[in-house]
Amino acid sequence: MSEQPQYPFALPIGTQISGYEIVRVLGVGGFGITYEGFNPVTRRRAAIKEFFPRGIASRENATQVVFSRDDTDVVAWALDRFRRSTTELCEFRHPNIVDVLNYVPANETGYMFMEQVEGETLEQWLRDKGDALTFGEMRTVLDPICDALEYVHSRKFIHRDIAPDNIMIRKDGRPMLIDFGAIKIIAQTAQTRAASGRSYGVAKQHYSPPEQLDDEAQLDPRADVYALGAVLYRAVTGRPPVDADKRKNDLILKGADSYVSVAQAARISLPKSAIDTIDRSLSLKPANRPMSIAEFRQGLHDEGGQTAVIKPVETVKVEPMPTPGFSGPGAKASMPQDASFAATNLVDNELATRLQSAQPAETPPAKAHTSEAAVTSTRSRSSWIGIAAIVTAVVVVAGVLIASSRGRITNYSVNNNTNTNTNTNTNNNTNNNNLPPSATARAALDRADKFARDGNHAQAIAGYTETLKLAGSDSVTRLAALKGRARSHGVLRHYQEQIEDLSEVIRLEPNVALNYSLRGTAYWFASEYDRAIIDQTQAIKLDPTRAVYYGERGRTNMWKKDYVSAIADFSDAIRLDPTSAYYYARRGQAHASRNDYGRALNDYAVAIRLAPADFDYYRERADVYINRAETSAATRIDDLNRARADFDAIIRDAKTVFAADYEKRGQIFEKLGNRTEALADFRAALAREPNRPLSQQGLRRLGG
Repeated sequence: MSEQPQYPFALPIGTQISGYEIVRVLGVGGFGITYEGFNPVTRRRAAIKEFFPRGIASRENATQVVFSRDDTDVVAWALDRFRRSTTELCEFRHPNIVDVLNYVPANETGYMFMEQVEGETLEQWLRDKGDALTFGEMRTVLDPICDALEYVHSRKFIHRDIAPDNIMIRKDGRPMLIDFGAIKIIAQTAQTRAASGRSYGVAKQHYSPPEQLDDEAQLDPRADVYALGAVLYRAVTGRPPVDADKRKNDLILKGADSYVSVAQAARISLPKSAIDTIDRSLSLKPANRPMSIAEFRQGLHDEGGQTAVIKPVETVKVEPMPTPGFSGPGAKASMPQDASFAATNLVDNELATRLQSAQPAETPPAKAHTSEAAVTSTRSRSSWIGIAAIVTAVVVVAGVLIASSRGRITNYSVNNNTNTNTNTNTNNNTNNNNLPPSATARAALDRADKFARDGNHAQAIAGYTETLKLAGSDSVTRLAALKGRARSHGVLRHYQEQIEDLSEVIRLEPNVALNYSLRGTAYWFASEYDRAIIDQTQAIKLDPTRAVYYGERGRTNMWKKDYVSAIADFSDAIRLDPTSAYYYARRGQAHASRNDYGRALNDYAVAIRLAPADFDYYRERADVYINRAETSAATRIDDLNRARADFDAIIRDAKTVFAADYEKRGQIFEKLGNRTEALADFRAALAREPNRPLSQQGLRRLGG
């Protein structure tokens, strides 16, 4: 039976938008219609929100949107704001926030494409729990949502639409914040401008704060605090709080607020601190609420007060609210993953993670930086880029070699003879006619793996893409293809494509810490440090026992110049892996970047003791001595001599000596007044690299 009679202005079922077919209508709001879309090529589903303000919009020819002529200007403004808001939301990356994927203009309007989340709403989850709900269970759900809101607020955004129907509990148990209310502020401004005077409903009854109805109010995080408090109120009492607009009217007409305190309405036992926090968060005056999500959460976790045992009260059945844009509990669950294959890929991902994180302070090749940390390796930027590329190549080879040992039988060979390849492909196509889709997909995967092992990564990517088209619901093969394609994209420095593949891997394996670690590294290579930190933090949450995850986040914090956070991360890595010279050296670098030379030198001393043959640590320690010499006259001569001793060891014992090693030692000799030794080192530097300006200038200064 068609759903269209309920939504006479909705797009017909089967309408195509950017490759997606409209499957059904999920919900209708004052300013838009939300559909479920399905892409028959990629087999992906998406929630698609159409810009369609009721009252001033209608359709022609079943699909084209037309607007009232009187509202042309406001519609143009609102549609542009909808586009820009969607683009901004596409930048958000958080494990507990639904992904906004794209903006597509079509049918004289615009469409927001969002990740389709399978699971149930918090409202449905609460109804199923009933009186069996505990406050601890509710905090478990709210903590990740608080994390997500803190991230949103750090990006200068307000959600504006927090309610039990806009929090999803995925099939794997992960709570997700969905359906941002950015469109509400568009509607609020539009309704004040529109000639029609149409109201679009910018507040959600029971959950929106009173200031959200004021078109002149400037909302801040306390608006979301109110809504989150209302969600918790509904959870612990079984009913939502009295609507803010009614409370305001009651104050005016009756002289009293009709709000019922949690202490009177709760049906479960709550700590007194939680009761106080919920009541404060639902204050009509923003100034009386917790100032931030962090303060709100602290109140819920403060166990200092006595537990208040509340007598259960009669509950009122709360009907579930519509959930535009997301699958309900009846949606088909994802195919369970093959345990043996997942274990193989844990090894694969772990190797990739450790190899990619093994280089000291690499420079991401995706974006140049005009300034660096105070203490860096003496190697050139291009040298580190080359090393990063080599490391990534090693990752791919190692990962593919592991993949080749999964137990599949490969009956396809690749060589340089075109005719042989053509014949092989022909034979494969003939054989594929008799193979089930999963077998055909595995054959394509074998071919792609072979290309990757041979270093033909462009062909490998094409092969993995073919595998994904053939794999259908074979989740094991899809995972292998996505991971293989991500590796090849990494070797070719296609970091955005690598991130997209790893994002799909995370959707299929959402609780594997290594997947977040790998995507975090890809974000780091792409110089998207905030997103890298989000993924690295999630990896730590899922597996807090791995030093490498703290080390990766520490490295990212270094590039953000957040040296305090970097020091904390490297300290955690050292706690978990006290034999790693790398973590001591990186913490030393962070200390030096804060001009804390004493702690930096202590860390480098440990790093050199643990790895005496790694001469990069000598170079970095020499730089610390040189920097301290420039700031302290009392230790200047001693520090310069210590730096010279480090370069003596490098030039005497290192297998590879760079022109910069001689040049820096020459500069030290010059500062110490040793002209002969300085001239000799500048000449040695120029013998290796004839066009080094500092060495040329040194020779001129010394008359050499």
